[in-house]
Amino acid sequence: MSDFLPPLNGLSLDRLRNFLAFADKGSIAKAAPENLSRQALISRQIGELEQYFSTELTVRRGKTLALSEAGANLANLVRSQFQDLEEFQKKLHGQRRTFSIGAGASVLEWLVVPCVSKIRNLLGDSSLRLSSQRSRQLVESIRDGQLDFAIVRDDAISEELLLKSCLPLCKRVAFSLCASRKLLGSKPISALSDPSVWRSLPFAANGGGGQLDATFRAAMTAALGNFHPVVECDSMLQVRELIVQGTCAGLLPSFGTHGLDDHQVVMREFAPMKDFGRSLVLHWNDRQMRRRGVEDSTLKGIALELKTSR
Repeated sequence: MSDFLPPLNGLSLDRLRNFLAFADKGSIAKAAPENLSRQALISRQIGELEQYFSTELTVRRGKTLALSEAGANLANLVRSQFQDLEEFQKKLHGQRRTFSIGAGASVLEWLVVPCVSKIRNLLGDSSLRLSSQRSRQLVESIRDGQLDFAIVRDDAISEELLLKSCLPLCKRVAFSLCASRKLLGSKPISALSDPSVWRSLPFAANGGGGQLDATFRAAMTAALGNFHPVVECDSMLQVRELIVQGTCAGLLPSFGTHGLDDHQVVMREFAPMKDFGRSLVLHWNDRQMRRRGVEDSTLKGIALELKTSR
């Protein structure tokens, strides 16, 4: 052990575990909800760690505490060490390792779920944990080591990371307006491309407030003067289900239309978003992959399976 470290009586796994809980949850209250005694313990232990390392691990923002730069660095270090200890214990007891994959809810459903078995095999018969997050959060989770893999838009990644820790999955995700033939009634199939027909259709929209949703609503408002969906959904999965039921029309990405019966559902490219399509990439943290022993060939294999799952 390095002689540089001070005596370990100010350092303990319990202190580090509680500090990491604070870092991951974003506040002491969230790290120990409705447990005032544990909140006080965490607060005291953070102070003890600050004393041990002789640096401020938190900064005050208004009425709450946030991680300082040193605190964020310590959290990343502790997280990776705990992951290593967990893997060590699993190996001793013959248990499977666990890898995490993050993406938007619809991407998980339509791209990841169909090839879960093959991805598990590529990762040595490991367990998988799927996590639904937004693009910005996914990139941050990869950076901090909270996720092993993420599927994100290429424009959410810096050029440097695109070159060294990403593999392409979809060159361009196009978007289509979809509606059941039952919903169109006697209107011809081509009517779905006519903005004047849109006024008569009940629409479902993903109410998540992301870039895609905002662009779709803006395009519909520009075409119609105003746009009010009859159903606000939490995900594209719900939009698709309402389309299949014949309850609503809606917008779907190209990989979300696979499996739809074109005898039952009409699909037309949504012209106002013709240039909106973005490429999807598989993203990882190089340091995390080295720690976990994931080879480049495995990364390429995972990307290939995700490409062919559509």
